[in-house]
Amino acid sequence: MKAVLNILQILAFIILMFAYGCEKEQSFENYLASGTLKDSAGTCFTNIVHGTFYNGITPGTDTAYVEIKINVLATGSYTVYTDIQNGFQFADSGIFNTTGINIIKLKPTGTPLVNIPAEFTIMFDTSICSLTVNVGDSSDLHPHDSTDTLPLNNWRFTDSKRGMTYKGLFEVNYILTLGTQKILVLSTKDPQVPGDSSFMINLNLPTGVITTGTFTTDTPPNGIVFKTFSYACVNCAGGGLIPASSGATVTIIITGYDPVTRIVRGTFSGTTIDWFNEVAPIEDGAFSAVVE
Repeated sequence: MKAVLNILQILAFIILMFAYGCEKEQSFENYLASGTLKDSAGTCFTNIVHGTFYNGITPGTDTAYVEIKINVLATGSYTVYTDIQNGFQFADSGIFNTTGINIIKLKPTGTPLVNIPAEFTIMFDTSICSLTVNVGDSSDLHPHDSTDTLPLNNWRFTDSKRGMTYKGLFEVNYILTLGTQKILVLSTKDPQVPGDSSFMINLNLPTGVITTGTFTTDTPPNGIVFKTFSYACVNCAGGGLIPASSGATVTIIITGYDPVTRIVRGTFSGTTIDWFNEVAPIEDGAFSAVVE
């Protein structure tokens, strides 16, 4: 009888230990980790930027990331992230199982807009540190393509009637589904400050996908819209359509499209209707954009 009791006590002890271990493991993930991005002297740990970043090209998370150190003071789940700068940011989340120095990879999201250094702030727990990521000029990737003289996500054209050249950045590029139509939309936000301007191109895609080819504003819904801060517009009426009765026509040519990088390039020129309701010739029009 005593032997039986001993066996039962041992079994009960094992069951209690197993239950305690499972409960501890289960609750472990529910705790938030704590720690710091700095060493004991209060200096930020050195971070390492891997890969190359270009304006207008979405970086791959497997080859382009930032390696950072964290001194973990208490284990648990974590989220480390940066603010958004120049159209992109970095972040990572997971579980720290051990205290002390841990190395993680911050992965990028978004697309760099312009080829200038991006200055980020890394945040974890109560500590913050700075991070600088250089953004290269994507036009250097295709030196033999004449359209690459224009940086990605940029547009330009010259109003030859008044001798003025306009240029700016594309900010929202996508394919719009409108009934059975697929329409390529390349656009900027409305101008916010004096001297600012916005530009939009709409192109109907007959096959539903982007391909090289020639389009004219004589065929709706193809069109362009140009707007300045003072709300002087070109083709603002009718969604950017040039009235057929005006005799003005802009020819838009998609000169190249890469389905992997989703970069589309092209040119445009012809005649349009300006804000004085007059026919105005435009020339040297070019665009380069990354489609979402």
